[in-house]
Amino acid sequence: MQITNRVAKTGTAVVVLAGLATAVVHGLPERADVAVAPTVEQDSTAWAMPLDAFVAPASSKTTYAEDLVAQPCLRKAGIDDPAPWATAAGLQADDDAADTAARANPAPALATTRPLTAALAETRGYHGPSAAGANQEGLRQWGYAPDRQAAFAALPDDVASRCWNAARKTLGTTLRGTEQTASELAQRLTYLAALDARQDDPVRTAAAGWRTCMAPSGVPDLPAGPEGMPTPSMHVSARDGDQVVLFSDDPGRAEVAVAGRDVACQESSGYRSALYAAEWERLLHVTATDAAALRKGSTRQPQVDARLDRVIARLAPAAPADVD
Repeated sequence: MQITNRVAKTGTAVVVLAGLATAVVHGLPERADVAVAPTVEQDSTAWAMPLDAFVAPASSKTTYAEDLVAQPCLRKAGIDDPAPWATAAGLQADDDAADTAARANPAPALATTRPLTAALAETRGYHGPSAAGANQEGLRQWGYAPDRQAAFAALPDDVASRCWNAARKTLGTTLRGTEQTASELAQRLTYLAALDARQDDPVRTAAAGWRTCMAPSGVPDLPAGPEGMPTPSMHVSARDGDQVVLFSDDPGRAEVAVAGRDVACQESSGYRSALYAAEWERLLHVTATDAAALRKGSTRQPQVDARLDRVIARLAPAAPADVD
């Protein structure tokens, strides 16, 4: 049985503020002055960044696709127990929600620093993509079912591993250690570049314009920039006497309205374009140490990710109609 447990990433041995002048390497300064070629085309709508193609697909999506592809082999071995339904979008959202800096992850998911989009604001407010399609409970019950575990325990040695190895070969999901290191490093540098870009003078000037644009929204604790949204006051959606009603699991109309204005103000103030340019620029140069690690990575991860999406769409059981 293949079960994936998320573990905190260790990050890289060297922590670098991407685009800044120095970093500490064994007590000595190392300049971020080695040029790296962008692995993707500039696209501010998708918030594509220079190192994106090094980043491996979401682990839960990878594991699920491998389970689907391995099933015919396992059936021949005597285990006819296919995986339950799940969606690629739900699995991606679930991984992104778990892969954050707030959980002490030094290499958070790329999605964690991408600005809110108009489409997401309109449908989800600040709640983020729905992870209902991950079917966490269904997959957990399936993976840990006693009968399933007993069936795997009864298999001859290496039978199950051969099935999963063949699935990984088909999907191209076998990661060498150097590729995993490059993936985590790319995420780490992108995260740090996003944080540092907010300090650029053009970005800070645009943030002030965003704040002026947002004033009519009525948010009492409006932050200095969009990265501070939603604010603590927005976690109170209503009051009933002394009873405070906290943010519900679903976005309300007020939240959606504020989120929609937020995105519009980011656009009209020039904040999005200034932030994108500043973040992209920082990722065009890294330290020699990081450049060496990236050279050992693979930039074919987007093709692998797209393959996983196609496989899941083709082989997964249909999700319930009410899953978004």
